[in-house]
Amino acid sequence: MLWVEKYRPKDISEVVADKETIARVMEWAKKWQKGTWKPLLLAGPPGVGKTSLALALANTMKWEVVEMNASDQRNWEIIDRIVGEGAFNETISDEGEFLSSSAGRLKLIILDEVDNIHKKEDVGGESALIRIIKRRPRQPIILTANDPYELSQELRSLCEFIEFRRVSKTQIVKVLQKICIKEGIECEKEVLEKIAENAGGDLRAAINDLQAIAEGKKKVTLEDFVVGKRTQEIDIFKLLQKIFKTNFSAYMDAMSLDEAPEDLIQWIEENLPLEYEGKNLVRGYVALSRADIFLGRVRKRQAYRLWKYATYLMTDGVQKMREEKRTGFTHYKRPQTWQFLFQTKKKREIRERILKKIATYSHLSTTKAKNEMMPVIRFLLQNLEVEKSAKIAAFYEFSKEDLEFLVGEKSKEIAEFIEAKKLHRVDETWITDLAIKEEEEEIERKEEKTLETPKEEKKGKEDEQVKKRRKRKERDDTGKSLTLEDFIS
Repeated sequence: MLWVEKYRPKDISEVVADKETIARVMEWAKKWQKGTWKPLLLAGPPGVGKTSLALALANTMKWEVVEMNASDQRNWEIIDRIVGEGAFNETISDEGEFLSSSAGRLKLIILDEVDNIHKKEDVGGESALIRIIKRRPRQPIILTANDPYELSQELRSLCEFIEFRRVSKTQIVKVLQKICIKEGIECEKEVLEKIAENAGGDLRAAINDLQAIAEGKKKVTLEDFVVGKRTQEIDIFKLLQKIFKTNFSAYMDAMSLDEAPEDLIQWIEENLPLEYEGKNLVRGYVALSRADIFLGRVRKRQAYRLWKYATYLMTDGVQKMREEKRTGFTHYKRPQTWQFLFQTKKKREIRERILKKIATYSHLSTTKAKNEMMPVIRFLLQNLEVEKSAKIAAFYEFSKEDLEFLVGEKSKEIAEFIEAKKLHRVDETWITDLAIKEEEEEIERKEEKTLETPKEEKKGKEDEQVKKRRKRKERDDTGKSLTLEDFIS
């Protein structure tokens, strides 16, 4: 079982959030106990506990729960069917039929990721939701969103709004310590601090990382953490064996694999039917489908931090869907959709070439170029107007092949603009040399005016000027670190 589910808060007092947030949510719930009120909109980045708080609140208030998660359809008919009927009827059965509630309890309707319902495939979903809210539902509704400003102003104005902050490092460490105690694991505090730091305020990611390196162990040291994080080439077939035939976490191995999650999921999908059958196969595909949802969000929003969720679901998530591990040899197949080995080798070569250019011209290490700059550059190339995208491409000397790797179809338009305007990277070292020469001439002119200055004082000033010029030259030679202003100005 995934620890994020196993240790999800059962009561609102267990939720990791500031006191003001908890107090506002409880005040909202009490208003519903007295009569009807506005829906509640919980907003904040992934992994900060929005859905966990909603479910914990339902337990605390003894409310039933109707939940639509990210894998549900979001068109107006589904919204009307589930949310609409649920909001104006008494209760709902496990089969999805609306019944009268003998206990007379309220039920909480949770609609996750509402910032997704207005996309093209969700035609009319937001409009349906607005119509339902305007009818003054008799049941409490909680909406969650990563980015509330993707929603219309009208929908936001109809809700009570609470924004979540990222979970602090100290709070994450405390949660991880409690999990270790319950799992009977002795874990060095420095390891937990490293995990919390890497999570960047995402509690769910931190719990996943802890499970990946600690599950099945009695003691976890800093060495385990370092080994788990160390980048290494992992054979794809060995990774598949670990997922399908062992109970050991394959998440860290997958993160170390020199392939994109979009490629890895195709390998797992191709070979899943060879290892799973019946109920296990269905559950395995459910885990894969959820991983694919996260990959879709990465593509739509350039939210590359969601890659780790997708990777976890397609590896450890799939692994935990089976009831027992299989033995014996299985001949794993390459994905039939495309010639995997050839294309990934080619893509890897292009990616390495791009990273080298970014690292060189941005004065960064290759690792920083990969983790920090490349996602930003890709986003800008995709979203800026062609002229600005072309300037960025020219600055980094991206070839047509590089651009196709980064932005796909838009690459042709950018390449044509570069060629038409004859854009190219300019060597600006002559500007620095000219500035130094002009400065030296200015110093000489000043020296001529101060001939009366004592020799010792004059020599000291000359030495100081020489040192300044040398330091300035050294600084200029190191180049200039880029910021977003360099790209969009």
